[in-house]
Amino acid sequence: MKKFFFIPLCLLLLFTNCNHKYEYSQMKSISNTWSKKDTLNFNFKIENTSVKKNINFVVRNNEDYQFSNLYLFIKLKQGKKVISTDTLNYKLADKTGKWLGSGVGSIKEIYFQYKRNFLFSKTGDYTLSIVQGMRKDTLKGIIDFGVNIE
Repeated sequence: MKKFFFIPLCLLLLFTNCNHKYEYSQMKSISNTWSKKDTLNFNFKIENTSVKKNINFVVRNNEDYQFSNLYLFIKLKQGKKVISTDTLNYKLADKTGKWLGSGVGSIKEIYFQYKRNFLFSKTGDYTLSIVQGMRKDTLKGIIDFGVNIE
C-alpha cells in the first residue's frame, strides 16, 4: 500500500520542481550545425520595468562539438535601438575534456547566466540576437540554444 502513495508523490515532486515559471523561455533548434551567418533572434515583450530580471542561456551540445568553450556575440535591442552588446566566452568542458552540465548519453545541457538583476528601462518589444563567435565558420555539435528570462 505504501508503494502506491510513494510513486504519485515522487511524480508530483518531479513535475513541481521542473515547472519553473519563466517570464519568457524559448529554445531554438540548431540541428547540429551553427554557421557564423546564422543569427539566433529571440523576441520578447517586457511589461513590468520595476522588477529586476535574470537572463540565462541554455546550450545543448553533443560529442561532435570540438571545443571546450563557446564564444558568443550578443546584441540586446529595444525595437531597433541597440541597448547592449557583449562578447562572452562560456566553458562547456573542464580541463580534462569532460562535458559540464547535465544529461544522459551524448547530449549535455548547460545553463549560463547572461545578465543578473537586469532592469529593463522601458516596456515594449525586445530582441536578443546571438551569433556564434568561434574561429570556425561552421560549428558542429551544438544542437539547441535557448533563452530564459525570470
